[in-house]
Amino acid sequence: MDSVMHLLDGVMASPWLYLVVLLLVAIDSVFPVVPGEAAVITAGAYAVVQDSPSAVLLLLVTITGAVIGDLTAHHVGRGAGPIARRLRRSRAGDALFVWAEKGLMTRGGMIIVGARFVPGGRTALSITSGMIGYPRPRFLAFSLLAGTAWALYNVGIGMLGGFAFRDQPLLGVVIGVGLALVVGIALERVRRARERRAADPPQREVVHADR
Repeated sequence: MDSVMHLLDGVMASPWLYLVVLLLVAIDSVFPVVPGEAAVITAGAYAVVQDSPSAVLLLLVTITGAVIGDLTAHHVGRGAGPIARRLRRSRAGDALFVWAEKGLMTRGGMIIVGARFVPGGRTALSITSGMIGYPRPRFLAFSLLAGTAWALYNVGIGMLGGFAFRDQPLLGVVIGVGLALVVGIALERVRRARERRAADPPQREVVHADR
C-alpha cells in the first residue's frame, strides 16, 4: 500500500498529470470503458491532500477534455451514415434514433447535460446527435455547459473526499467514485421510468351504467 501511495503522490505532483487527465476524459467520451471520472475524482482529492494538482487548472482541463471528447463522438456520428442505416433496420436501433431525435429537438440542452452524468449515455447521445445531423454550434454550446457541470461535480466530489479523508486519500477516492456511479445509475433509472410512463397510455376507468 505504501508503494501505491508513493506512486500516486508522484503522479499527482507531475506537470504531465493535466495532459493525462485531458486525454482520459476525452477518450472516455468516445469509449466509456476508459476511467475518466475516476482520474478526475482522484486528482480532485489530491488537490486538497497535497495542494497538487491545482484545482482551477484541473477544472479547466477536465472541461476541455469533456468538450473535445463530445465533439469527437459527434463527428464520428456524422460520418456513420452506413452504420445509421443498418441500425435503423432493427427495432431497438430505430427506437434509439427516434428517442434521440425527439429529445434533442424538443429539449436538447436538458438531454445533453443529463446524459453527461449517465455512464455510457454521453457517448450514445453524442454519436446519435451526429447521425441525425444535430447542429454543431448548438451541440457545442450544450456540450460546454454539460462539461462544465460534470467537471464541477467530479472535481468537487474528489475535493470533498480529500477534505474528509486527508490521512486516507484513497478511501476518499473510492467513496467519490462510488457516489458518482450511484448518481449516474439513478439518473439512468429515472430516465427509463419517464420513458415507460410516456409510452404507456393512461388507463381509463370503464364505468358501467346501472340498467
